[in-house]
Amino acid sequence: MENKFFQALIYILMIVVIFFFLASINEKAGANDSDVISVTGTGEIYVTPDIGLVNMSVVAKNNDVSVATSESSKKMNAIIGYLKGNGVEEKDIKTTSFSIYPVYAWEEKTGRRNLDGYEVSQTIEVKIRDLSKVGDIISNATELGANNVSSLSFTVDDDEKVKEDAKELAIKDARAKAKNLEKSLGVKLVKIVNFSEGTYPTYSYDSYYKSASGATEMLSSVAPTIQTGQNKITSTVTITYSVR
Repeated sequence: MENKFFQALIYILMIVVIFFFLASINEKAGANDSDVISVTGTGEIYVTPDIGLVNMSVVAKNNDVSVATSESSKKMNAIIGYLKGNGVEEKDIKTTSFSIYPVYAWEEKTGRRNLDGYEVSQTIEVKIRDLSKVGDIISNATELGANNVSSLSFTVDDDEKVKEDAKELAIKDARAKAKNLEKSLGVKLVKIVNFSEGTYPTYSYDSYYKSASGATEMLSSVAPTIQTGQNKITSTVTITYSVR
């Protein structure tokens, strides 16, 4: 009987010891999880764009879908030929949309929609590397039949180096803030336990927009003046340190 009693007592003591051991581990883990500080740093770099991006569309309408398609294609082919002959490489011309859809007109007397022809639309995105030609290219493209020119923006063709430089500035900013907190809070930075980053380019845009409703004659006489401005590349990093 005494042996069984002592065996049971030993088992109980072992369970109690294991319980307190696990509780102690959880308490330390909780303390370690909370003994951290996070700082956010920002880095900004301004760069001059070296390419322009613009969308050019040709929209044609006709009662005969084949005639509308032929008219749209003829004008777009002329525009592409002009672009290639003026320094725009084939790799920098990309078709982004091509659509054919019926156009209906509402007739009040019958209360019905009647077929009023077909509209064919083609859009290309053009990358212009010689920024001095942007205005002339837009003007001449409209003369050749581009009746919708929009979304002119300026960016850096290879911006990876700029993004890395902005990130380095953000890291320096975050480290400086961490050092200031270390002094202010009276703690010691031990090691980095987490890191996250995000880089956001801000493109410069020109407000230029030419729709199918009107301004071909005006543009054919005077090429628009284009200002590229500067782009801002912003990087934000968050660094989490364990402290003691």
